[in-house]
Amino acid sequence: MHSVIHPNLAVGPAMQRRRQSVVGFWRDFQEFALKGNVVDLAVAVIIGGAFGRIVTSFVEDIVMPLVNPLVPAGNWQELTIGPGVQIGSFLSAIVNFVIIALVLFVVIRVLQKLRRKEEAAPPPPTERECPYCFTKIPIAASRCPACTSEVVPVGPIP
Repeated sequence: MHSVIHPNLAVGPAMQRRRQSVVGFWRDFQEFALKGNVVDLAVAVIIGGAFGRIVTSFVEDIVMPLVNPLVPAGNWQELTIGPGVQIGSFLSAIVNFVIIALVLFVVIRVLQKLRRKEEAAPPPPTERECPYCFTKIPIAASRCPACTSEVVPVGPIP
């Protein structure tokens, strides 16, 4: 028998299933939103946006003032063709894109070279050859398991 406080607030099996469905939906959403991949992606987007602002500032505030005097048309970024066709603004966007892409390419290459240097260090050897039978033996071995010859240990003896 169900306890009824108000006829519209009766808690029956259908209402319990709906509540469980909603709770299950939010639990699934929470697991999805807090997964490592989603959080990593959010951090990457935020850092990428900040880095994008740095690169845009580099192009607009440092590179373009150096490029503008080299163009004979003066302020070429305000060049228009006919009424309202801003060709200078379009060309400026293309130049900005090329410079931003070049800066990102250089930064990514530098990061890849640093990463390769980290990966290039080989791990220390764990095996060596027996000088008598040339079988691979552990570095710290004092006797070859294949030919039973005594060998000088190279590392700590276990």
